[in-house]
Amino acid sequence: MADQSHGDGGIAGHLQYWTVKLDESNPFMQIHMDTMLVSLVVAGLMFGFALWLKGRLVSGAPSGAQNAMESVVGFVDQTVKDNFPVHNPLIAPLAFTVFVFIALINTIDILPAFLLGNVAHLFGVEHFRPVPTNDLNLPAAMAVSVFVLVLYYEFKLKPVHFCKELLMEPFTNLVPGFLKPIVMPINLILKLVEEVAKPLSLSFRLFGNMFAGEVIFLLIAFLLLGGGAVGMAAGFFVGLAWTIFHLFIGLLQAFIFMILTVVYLSIAHQPAEH
Repeated sequence: MADQSHGDGGIAGHLQYWTVKLDESNPFMQIHMDTMLVSLVVAGLMFGFALWLKGRLVSGAPSGAQNAMESVVGFVDQTVKDNFPVHNPLIAPLAFTVFVFIALINTIDILPAFLLGNVAHLFGVEHFRPVPTNDLNLPAAMAVSVFVLVLYYEFKLKPVHFCKELLMEPFTNLVPGFLKPIVMPINLILKLVEEVAKPLSLSFRLFGNMFAGEVIFLLIAFLLLGGGAVGMAAGFFVGLAWTIFHLFIGLLQAFIFMILTVVYLSIAHQPAEH
């Protein structure tokens, strides 16, 4: 286990990002390099594994990696069929990519708390957080991408109905005609709040669960390092139990993000009611 002295500020020091600031005066002009690097590595490994598996596909009864991937594909495909009533060839691959990507990233959190941070420290990187879903930027970026896709299908499939929803529901149809211009802005604000809540709920749910899990891992690691023989024994068993539980939570959060993505896109594909 890594030395507790790594980093500064105790646990708070381990919750800092490897940050490159493009503009010192603007807090929004910065890049978390650890989030970017790990995300790209995981995405690259997924792409490389797909190419490797493509060249080894066999007909008949699959085995090994092909069997495992067919199980995941079948699970995701059935989930999409149960929650997406129309045909769109994009939805199942999108759901599969979202589920596998988030699940793999979340699984990194089961590694020893300070392991990758200390490895990065050997290369001169002062701070390194190895789990990108602990950084709100990645869940928010994924949620915004889903939100943009939902808006795209809303405007593509039912533009008139969606614009009517923005301006006319729920209040405008209930008031006299001369009050409609006054009520329309209220409808628009309420509808925008409803739509913006979708990416917010997607991103904060994933981020909050993974961030809390990381903090608990760090607390257990400090207990393991600083509690003597009793603390080390307690920290080991508590850490093992929490690792198993957190692995389940990571998979559950990947599934929730995937299923909500499918549900939001399903709502966008629902025909307009007349």
